[in-house]
Amino acid sequence: MLKSMTGFGRGEGDTSLGRLVVESRSVNHRFCDITIKLPKRLASFETRIKEMIRSEVSRGKIDVTLRLDQTGNGRIQFDIDFQLAEQYYNALKSLSERLHLKGDVTLELLAGVKDLITVKEETFEVDPYWQEVEPILRASLKDMDQMKRMEGESLSKDLEQRVSRIVSELEAIKKQFPSSLNNYLNRLRDRLRSLLNGMEVDFVRFQQELAFWAERTDITEEITRVESHISQLVNLLKMDEPVGRKIEFLIQEIHREVNTISAKANDGEISQRVVEIKGELEKVREQVQNIE
Repeated sequence: MLKSMTGFGRGEGDTSLGRLVVESRSVNHRFCDITIKLPKRLASFETRIKEMIRSEVSRGKIDVTLRLDQTGNGRIQFDIDFQLAEQYYNALKSLSERLHLKGDVTLELLAGVKDLITVKEETFEVDPYWQEVEPILRASLKDMDQMKRMEGESLSKDLEQRVSRIVSELEAIKKQFPSSLNNYLNRLRDRLRSLLNGMEVDFVRFQQELAFWAERTDITEEITRVESHISQLVNLLKMDEPVGRKIEFLIQEIHREVNTISAKANDGEISQRVVEIKGELEKVREQVQNIE
């Protein structure tokens, strides 16, 4: 089953660090581009998270956000710069004595001094908490994957219908080409006989040249290759693995072959059917841009 590159997933649960919420988003992208946003205390998990995503996603722009809604076991530390406090205190005392100012240097006054007291989160070993974070992260990625599969199913149905139309047009070309070629050869013979009326012509050589020309305009090989590409494309639509790039390649090859068919056949109706095929191919190409 095809998977879209567009999806959203969410996972949440309680951990020793607090309640963890993980949101995963995926949109179209040619390659696998991963962006992780997570709390500072979980920063060391970034590489592990990216490795997990790459093991499950082949391409797309993936944004994963981890959020701790509670403090949990995390503790806050207050750092006091006592040396700076003493310098401020002595400076204020000297200023008061020098200018004969009234009032004492109080705690409230010192508390407003910038950088005197700083707050930082206590550092701790985070690796033991990975076993609590991992299942919540996997739940988010699984939820996103389910959404991608649902949209992929819709894409698959649309692509199958378009491929069916392409096959129908190709069958019509196969049936039409022999009579189209014979009619063209007959018209060419009649015209040449009229132009060469009264002249001596080596009709054996003339027939040989016509045969050579007919061989150069034969589109049987191109039709066979298109049929082979379409068969591979139909098989890819049924596979449960990333196939977007393979389908893109097949679409390019089919497009190239039908262009050759139109040029070689030199028939108005066949050319019109090729236009219809190319129109469906373009729509398929647009849809494939969203397939993983």
